[in-house]
Amino acid sequence: MGLFENLLVPVDGSIASLKALNSAIEISQMSGAQITILHVIPAVEESPKSRMTAFEKQLEKQGQDILDDAASIAKKQKVKFKTSLLKDSPGHAIVRLAKKGKFDHVIMSTTGTGSAQDDMLGSVSNYVVHKSEIPVYLIR
Repeated sequence: MGLFENLLVPVDGSIASLKALNSAIEISQMSGAQITILHVIPAVEESPKSRMTAFEKQLEKQGQDILDDAASIAKKQKVKFKTSLLKDSPGHAIVRLAKKGKFDHVIMSTTGTGSAQDDMLGSVSNYVVHKSEIPVYLIR
């Protein structure tokens, strides 16, 4: 049993998250690990049904587009991968899936599409680092 077998890689469409995906792909190429590319659609507060449905559909479409782009990158590199789209708070979803999915590592960017920049640690990566029960590799 190797050190790297089942990697969880959250992506949000940012350049930083795609750098993390590329790092996971390199690890997969060396170890044969499977990658699960995850995108989390943020939970949306309740509002009038017609507005909510349209907004949720837009978020789901954007999320699927992000996953499709990431999957295209992984496919070109010929690594084993699958994708997952969840609706929840991103940090909570990553930590929960990391535990439930029996992953051995999370590989993610230090920042994503939020406001954190340069030497800052984004709120999602900060949450995951502090709450995860498995190793988290942060890629800058």
